[in-house]
Amino acid sequence: MSVITNTYKSFDEETIFYYQWKVKQNVSLKGIVQISHGVGEHAGRYKSIAKKLKKQGYEVYANDHRVHGKSAKSVDFLGYYDGEDYFSDAINDMRKLTEIIKKEHPNRKIILLGHSMGSLLSREYVTKYGDDLEAFILSGTAAFMKGLGSFGLISTAFFSKLNGKHRSNEILKNLFFNQFNKKFKPNRTKVDWISSDEKQVDKFEADPLRIEDFSLSVFRDILKGSKKINQPPTFENTPKDLPIFIFSGDKDPIGEMGKGVKKVANSYKKAGIQDVTVKLYKGGRHEMLNEVNKAEVEQDLLNWLDERIEAKN
Repeated sequence: MSVITNTYKSFDEETIFYYQWKVKQNVSLKGIVQISHGVGEHAGRYKSIAKKLKKQGYEVYANDHRVHGKSAKSVDFLGYYDGEDYFSDAINDMRKLTEIIKKEHPNRKIILLGHSMGSLLSREYVTKYGDDLEAFILSGTAAFMKGLGSFGLISTAFFSKLNGKHRSNEILKNLFFNQFNKKFKPNRTKVDWISSDEKQVDKFEADPLRIEDFSLSVFRDILKGSKKINQPPTFENTPKDLPIFIFSGDKDPIGEMGKGVKKVANSYKKAGIQDVTVKLYKGGRHEMLNEVNKAEVEQDLLNWLDERIEAKN
């Protein structure tokens, strides 16, 4: 069986769905990778990199964040959140999955890979649980975009009071995603910004588990979380000996065309992190693991991991 699926109850009894790609018995186990996916998508989209990782000896676990993918109660509940702090809840869900991994693989440290929103969650996660990790990978991460981010915080607060925080808002949704997409005019789709590979873009658009509409509180909490984790204490509270690999496209609007990605990397270096590697791929957009040169990106990731993990084994 190429993938195992299961569920667990999180701290508040929410049911969370997860995938597990197990290493074959004849392959030596090098490590365990936990994946934290981005906003509006789901963990099933990481099948390609998971298969490459398990072939090279890395077992992979990835949960669908709450209100995402198969963790949503039904398709009608995709994006609907009625909690108090989405950012904290999602991190606690990730921790529950880590506990499952630790129980199934005692005495093994974990490699955490976060993409986009998942990278933001992961950056907070390592300040709390970094001692459980032996490597940290960030895909499509971002600095706090002062203009758009600050406007988003004000807008979500306003519309939440007006219509309620559990409702979605078409104006705000279009503002954010149109901002990202306008860098690639004339646009073929609403999500040209995720990849220059049209097949991958079309596949994403056709995905029945893709989310466009979110409760306002999800946007608000992600923005609040982004602002927090881009402050000095987050970088300073990251373990100094944790190897970090940051990769993105130099045409990723979320990473401010590379500017924000470099800012994050420099903040880690300034905080005294000993091993920080940054890779910006020319012409690449937001999802480098779904770009036209995805094979190159996957191999770079595996090479970086092997250089660090094999040295420790």
